[in-house]
Amino acid sequence: MKNNLSWKILKTFSSIDQDCFTTQDVIKKFEGTDKIYLSKVLSIMVNTGMLIKLNKGLYYIVPPSADAKNYIPDWHLVAKYLMQGRKYYIGYYSAMQLHGLITQPSLNEIIVTQFRSSISSKKIQGIEFQFVNHIKKRFFGFQSMWLNEYEKVTVSDLEKTIVDAVTKPQLCGGMIEVGKAIYETKNRIDLEKLSRYLVQNESHAATKRYLFITNIFDLKWTSYHEKLMQNSGNSYSVLDTSAPNEGVKNGEFKLKINLDINSIKNAIYT
Repeated sequence: MKNNLSWKILKTFSSIDQDCFTTQDVIKKFEGTDKIYLSKVLSIMVNTGMLIKLNKGLYYIVPPSADAKNYIPDWHLVAKYLMQGRKYYIGYYSAMQLHGLITQPSLNEIIVTQFRSSISSKKIQGIEFQFVNHIKKRFFGFQSMWLNEYEKVTVSDLEKTIVDAVTKPQLCGGMIEVGKAIYETKNRIDLEKLSRYLVQNESHAATKRYLFITNIFDLKWTSYHEKLMQNSGNSYSVLDTSAPNEGVKNGEFKLKINLDINSIKNAIYT
């Protein structure tokens, strides 16, 4: 009986291409069946490898041909499912991956929200899902992106990805990765939008890091850069938040250079 109902549940959601569903979805589809019994069946389906439990009351169908213990769903889609309709965007290192700025994806998905999650992270099938809260004024600059021919996810746009990266380099693999991203997007970036985003972001440290990288790579210096420079503040910030708080102070950009600059330059030539 339980086995029969398990397959009915799989067939019901697979037939409508819904790989992820909630307990409430099952209750609606099998109206009249005892709710406690349905919950027990779902638990059995998880234990037998038919489903992966993403969160409380949230399940993902394991393909019949897959090994449930080693199967990893597309974690960008899992990020979307975990949010269950709440506002979010995939950001930082994960967004850099989606924009084609890194070649080595991390087993870590960064989800930016406008609300404080009760947990800072959770692990699903070996993937760490990290939740980063942004205050309202910094929760902007995201877009829908096709992940495949059927599914879209929400991700920071290219300019906001750069802004977030220079704001919290530690969430993007450090300033070497951030520097590479700035260099590689030099012909793709909308400077007007990027400048506007940096102002809206209200982080002098982020602005100074961006301007410093622009300078060391000899990228085109425009009126946008000049205006940002004039309003970047006088206090000193560390260049790389993922490195020790030590180094020589750069008076022009008001940064403590706590990273070998040649390592940033060399990264784009290797």
